[in-house]
Amino acid sequence: MIQLFHVCKQYAGDAPALVDVSVSIGKGEFVFLTGRSGAGKSTLMRLVFCAEPATSGQLLVFGRNVAKEKRSRIPHLRRAIGVVFQDFKLLPDRTVAENVAFPLEVRGLASKEVRRRAGGILRSVGLELKADKFPLSLSGGEQQRVAVARALVGDPALLLADEPTGNLDPERTLEVMDLLHAANARGTTVLVATHDRSLLERYKKRVVALERGSVIADGAEIRRAGMV
Repeated sequence: MIQLFHVCKQYAGDAPALVDVSVSIGKGEFVFLTGRSGAGKSTLMRLVFCAEPATSGQLLVFGRNVAKEKRSRIPHLRRAIGVVFQDFKLLPDRTVAENVAFPLEVRGLASKEVRRRAGGILRSVGLELKADKFPLSLSGGEQQRVAVARALVGDPALLLADEPTGNLDPERTLEVMDLLHAANARGTTVLVATHDRSLLERYKKRVVALERGSVIADGAEIRRAGMV
């Protein structure tokens, strides 16, 4: 599903964001990506979403070498990826329901089906009464849940979630994690970036740890070392 071979990412004038990263995530896996702020978690997510290219190395998503994909094909590739961005990236001039419906409209689904799916996912995140509100009228936690709903509404093959519970209270955190697990149970591959150790301890999933852009541990190595 995702394969990185010796991937590096360097921004001009900065220390390397990713250094010789080699990681494979199989179809149907649920993986936590962890590390301190600045460790490279968000950068790795952006590369997988094809938001920017790697400086060197090879990245495959759905078996495709993204560096060799025509730029015109990238939007089609992204349609199979749901993303929860750390800064939400909600459309301020669209209502909550319209934001959630947007990925389905891009795919050309019938209006009735779009409304049915958007309404269902809003109920699952407890925001059905906010459907006609605009994002800027919502709290940070509510905007976070809208972003999660938008990412999940299309049943994506791959879900990337960058700190999806960062603005939520403990009860809402568990609700969002339950949604991610349910998506995974339906076959979605899930990659969650988080620095919340309690999530790593509660959910016994594979954990990939980054430090200063490098992978320092993966899976069982982390638990044996007592890192979670």
